[in-house]
Amino acid sequence: MHAHKPSGWNTWDYRGFNRLVFLRNGQTKIAVQYALWDGAFQPKPEERDHYRFHGGLHQNLRWDHARKIGAHASLGLPAEVEFAVGEARFRARAVAEGDALRLTVEPLGETPLRVVFLFVSPDAEPATAKSPTQGAFAGWQVGLGGATWPTDYFLNLPVPYAIGQPGQPAVLTVAPAGSSKTADTPEGPESYESVRLAGGGALADAPQAMMQAVNWNTHFDVRRRLVSSPVSRDWCIDWHGPIVFGWDTFFAATIASLESRELARLNLESVLAGVDELGFVPNYFMAHGAASRDRSMPCLGAYTIWKLEQAEPDLDWIGRMYPRLRTWHRFWMKNRNGKGDGLLAWGSNATPPYEFPQLLPYNPSLQHTAKCAMYESGLDNSPMYDDVPFNTQSNTFELEDVLLSSYYAMDCEALAWIAAALGRDKDAAAYRREHEAMKKRMNDVLWDEANGLYSNRHWDGRFSNRWAPVSFFPMIAGVPSRQQAQRMVREHLLNEREFWGEYVVPAISRSDPAYKDNDYWRGRIWGPFNYLLAEGLRRYRFDDEAAELARRGLAMFLKNWQEDGGVYENYNADTGKGADVWNAARLYHWGGLLAFIGIGELVDSEPSGHLRFGSLRFPAATVRNYRLAGHVYDVDCGDAGLRITRDGRPYLACTTRAIVRLPLAGDGPVDIRAAGPGELTVHDEAFARRPGRINDGGAIGSERRDGTVVFRWAGT
Repeated sequence: MHAHKPSGWNTWDYRGFNRLVFLRNGQTKIAVQYALWDGAFQPKPEERDHYRFHGGLHQNLRWDHARKIGAHASLGLPAEVEFAVGEARFRARAVAEGDALRLTVEPLGETPLRVVFLFVSPDAEPATAKSPTQGAFAGWQVGLGGATWPTDYFLNLPVPYAIGQPGQPAVLTVAPAGSSKTADTPEGPESYESVRLAGGGALADAPQAMMQAVNWNTHFDVRRRLVSSPVSRDWCIDWHGPIVFGWDTFFAATIASLESRELARLNLESVLAGVDELGFVPNYFMAHGAASRDRSMPCLGAYTIWKLEQAEPDLDWIGRMYPRLRTWHRFWMKNRNGKGDGLLAWGSNATPPYEFPQLLPYNPSLQHTAKCAMYESGLDNSPMYDDVPFNTQSNTFELEDVLLSSYYAMDCEALAWIAAALGRDKDAAAYRREHEAMKKRMNDVLWDEANGLYSNRHWDGRFSNRWAPVSFFPMIAGVPSRQQAQRMVREHLLNEREFWGEYVVPAISRSDPAYKDNDYWRGRIWGPFNYLLAEGLRRYRFDDEAAELARRGLAMFLKNWQEDGGVYENYNADTGKGADVWNAARLYHWGGLLAFIGIGELVDSEPSGHLRFGSLRFPAATVRNYRLAGHVYDVDCGDAGLRITRDGRPYLACTTRAIVRLPLAGDGPVDIRAAGPGELTVHDEAFARRPGRINDGGAIGSERRDGTVVFRWAGT
């Protein structure tokens, strides 16, 4: 995998959201940091060293200091955040014009605290003061407003700094030597506002919040030379560098794609880089080189790439990813076919042995245990694996797993689609055969006819009685019949004693004894499970149920975001709260999948072959600047109908509420579900020769009109 070589100003440094770094082709040229000085601060007696001192510099800012994360461009600036130290609240805003940075930090109320600007990189570089408000650092010119180089007030700091007046705003400008930028240069227009993903109506500011949780957590790994959006900046601080988890980063790429195809690809490349070293995507891959050499993570790479690329595939880029996806795919049958019957079980290999002593407080063994097999699933403490034996000969649980088998079936199907797009017809045919074989095995062995759903199965033949949303995931890969899918949805998903409710869906059935634990995967709601469930529902055309799932998840997401600015790792399934437990990280990007599902009610790329627009049941909403395969869409879906522009020009319009699925390949029909009579106009003659189909029933013809294709129907 080639190293990434980003350039420009950004919050690249994992060590704090208050660090601004300028990269030139992946090399750090300068880094600055803002902090707050409290001259009256007194440490606790036990915290004082043998030198008496007073005052405190608040420079290690983490997400618990943030009160409201604002706009942040995907791979650069602007970036805005409101944060607090004690009772003092501040706003920081950074913009860039070319290579010049303008950073403004201002109090949002009365406070004695002072703004401090630190020049932290390159190390041991002195600053030159040309005047109290002008100077130079490492060949860059520096301008100050509301702050000065230290002249009569000094701090005991090891790096050059400038300091503001108590309770006053301060401005820092940094520009290459010879630039005309100064501290007095006014800020340029905010071009990002005109291009960022945004929502309206029922979506409100959910798209913005979702993207901000990804963009604020995007870093540059200076050791591995890769850009990625790890789960949360705080986790990276704890582990002393960007830490990439496999499936988490696939979801980050999925979210990022709606605003930045480039950032989505950088994330996917960062995950798949692990294949070059290990032959599989590791469970974790840390900046300093540590990786889980015994276990992988959910195989969602091929599915994610095809979902993001199928509408207009970039065959050169996909072709470079394909060998890694193929290598990873082979890992599963070789290492996790524990019983030997072609159904998979999570596991952990005994070799090669490795040591990572910092992990030992969390797990007494790094590999070859049941706990490590649970980590491979991504469901760290799921009750599905309580008391399931770990077989040290097969290196797996003694449990045929619905979740892993579903992921594998998804991988087979997605690899077939990718191989076909690349012209690798033999590969595609082989993957299709493999998909059909896995589908048959799952239906023969994992379908629990007595209870009407897919269940994990012990090697002694017993079905597990621990039910989770994973029972519905075979739908994503097209495994169940329509009748099987209807039974699962009717008897289990919509059953409020199990998965349905005001807040949906819990990670284990509400009837399970572990549900009351409200501890991580033991009862809480997770964005990834809702997202994957929605993918399966939409494939089987459970559009009304998918719309209601999206509405309820979005309402929970927005309630938390608007109350406390949190995008949570997980949520309470009874109260909808994210902040009620310690182990629900506050700004963790995949919580934004709850917003992603809502956006998907207006526009989405369905991996099974359709570009879908509109919703019959979702509340009226709009989304602007939705990016997909090189195009930008604006969508307005409400009682007045459906209106879509692509790249600023009319693309699709419907006179009534409808769901429209445009086939992306083959000769399938334009599929329409509508609540009443209407007319659909598509500004794309590629669909002129295709029939229409209304409400899963009869065909409707089309006519050409002024360069458009028009479908009309009389009723339902």
